[in-house]
Amino acid sequence: MKLIKSLFVVIVLFTTNNISGQITYDGGGIGKGIRFKTEDDSFYLKFRTRVQVRWDFENIPKDDYYVNKANVKRARLKFDGYFLNKNLRYKIEYDVVKGYVRDAVIKYKTGDVDIWFGQAKLPGNRERVTSSANLQTVDRSIFNASYNLDRDIGLQLHHSFYLGNVYIKDMYAITSGNGIKDLNKSSGVSLTGKLEVQPFGKFTSKNDYKGSDIYREETPKLAVAIYGNYNMGSNKTRGTVGLPILDREADLLNYGGDLTFKYNGFSVLAEAGTREVTEGETVLYDPISGDVVNSFYTGFGANIQSGYVFKNNWEIVGRYAFTNPTSVDVGRDITNYTVGVNKFVIGHAFKLQADVTYRQIEGNNDTYIARLQLEFQF
Repeated sequence: MKLIKSLFVVIVLFTTNNISGQITYDGGGIGKGIRFKTEDDSFYLKFRTRVQVRWDFENIPKDDYYVNKANVKRARLKFDGYFLNKNLRYKIEYDVVKGYVRDAVIKYKTGDVDIWFGQAKLPGNRERVTSSANLQTVDRSIFNASYNLDRDIGLQLHHSFYLGNVYIKDMYAITSGNGIKDLNKSSGVSLTGKLEVQPFGKFTSKNDYKGSDIYREETPKLAVAIYGNYNMGSNKTRGTVGLPILDREADLLNYGGDLTFKYNGFSVLAEAGTREVTEGETVLYDPISGDVVNSFYTGFGANIQSGYVFKNNWEIVGRYAFTNPTSVDVGRDITNYTVGVNKFVIGHAFKLQADVTYRQIEGNNDTYIARLQLEFQF
């Protein structure tokens, strides 16, 4: 609450006349935020917020089991802009629902190189790097839940260039490996790299990291990427995320690839990845009873989804996703089949989404999950 009050005070100060006219209002609107800048253009602030309200229904017919849950899934406050000059930027994102800072990063751009320092998303699978505000379905897939890299704190370098009409991005990160909500010390570090190629040129308005082709790309656009992460001395079940494992560490190797294709409202996203333990024990057993105490989550998974946005801004979506852990001591195989529909009122800034998932879990009864979500952002 103290952080929220402090941010509110900043906004109030910017909108009063107590700054001797040095700060001016620079416009705003739905999906565009509220923007302020100094008269000499040495400081710029864009404040945004967004809310996702969701209602979930779950049914296991064989057990005659039925539950529903309505909640505010996400509510975020975002502050970004530049100071001193346009090459020195900042971004802060606060999670109001869960009460913690998600992003806090300073970025400096020089030529084709962008240097980041702070807390931010790692350059991993496309679905995770895509903001939850811009997802094609109500939420991310079971593949992403099991194998994503998420956020971490440290140094990142992003580079981009052209080879003829081919657009190429290469990204690197050296970070703590602990994730963003763990202040404990760790014996190792995390190394991440990603290479992305767009052979038909750049997408419209960063459409390569937005779920649906709401811009209706006039020419075919394709992005293909590979990534890898080596987390040394991890003490969490999934590296930067997951449950802590007391008094045990392991070196984890994540790697995978993804692609997205978009043209005239049609889109395809495909991604696959794996995690393995290269040093240490995957499964931890009780030395006396022999029971499984904990395990690092290893295995393989994939997600394939596609959709088409009609000219009236309705979209139909289909998804197939799965995760296959290395053994039952790590987890059970899960497969999801999802169909959905979206209505974009004002792009991703104001949309209604609904989907239904048929879930198969190894050794458990099949489950049906229906979700309805409204998103609003300004």
